Amino acid sequence: MDGKIFQRVKRYINKYHMIAPGDTIVAGVSGGADSVCLFLMLCALAEEMDFRLVVVHVNHKIRPEAAADAAYVEALCKDKGIPFILVEEDVRAYAKERRLSEEEAGREVRYQAFEEALGKYGPVGVSGRDAGEEGKGCGRIAVAHNANDRAETMLFHLFRGTGLSGLCGIRPVNGRVIRPLLCLTRDEIENWLRERDISFCTDSTNEKDIYTRNKIRRHILPYAEREVCRGAAVHVSRAAGQVTEAEAYIVRQTKAAMVRCASPEGNGVRINLPAFFQEDEYLRGRILLECVAQAAG
Repeated sequence: MDGKIFQRVKRYINKYHMIAPGDTIVAGVSGGADSVCLFLMLCALAEEMDFRLVVVHVNHKIRPEAAADAAYVEALCKDKGIPFILVEEDVRAYAKERRLSEEEAGREVRYQAFEEALGKYGPVGVSGRDAGEEGKGCGRIAVAHNANDRAETMLFHLFRGTGLSGLCGIRPVNGRVIRPLLCLTRDEIENWLRERDISFCTDSTNEKDIYTRNKIRRHILPYAEREVCRGAAVHVSRAAGQVTEAEAYIVRQTKAAMVRCASPEGNGVRINLPAFFQEDEYLRGRILLECVAQAAG
């Protein structure tokens, strides 16, 4: 596979060290545009990088067309010779039983399915390359969030109240989870598929205001694009990326400051106050949060 879009995704994957030869990648494929694009990108990349690809599709049993979506994804995998795992779960019942929203329950069910697939098909540990070393045989979960999703999440967190960590929105890499398509917008993904005459499924719930994120997606961001600034979603997503880099820097600075002014003591942490007050005011707050986190285990 060639082309500018594929090369952008490939560079993004390499920038964040998402995949290495020998890895096992479990991809969540719903059949929607984003996940179909992710699937095809990973299929092409697997030929170059020699990693194992497995697809998981979760039927939440909420939409009438869900069974057709599952059949579509299964056909995609059969055509490419990729292992396909179908997980069926009554998410409404699951949510009611655990007193969760359907959105939260769906996410929980999906990631449980991904983790189980990793346990079956490959190693579940995160490789040493996360610490800057060359890793072998790492298990990863690939999901299809795009730049618009990142912008929506950043705004969602901002509206609800958050610090720098929440303003990062969706991270490119979070533990075993990787998001290779964060460098693309929703329009770029759909146009890429249409240019190649590749079909995809449409989730009818995305067109309803039943979830808060849908309201941001369907009303707030389009208004910003139309009335404030064209490309607003891309700009917000780019800002989230910059905040992510800033947050990573502050985390490193906090760890260094902890060495200078705090030490474990019993089940808690002792703070050297003279050294503590030598630190920057903002960093002092982060040090206290880190001390509480360590003391709480």
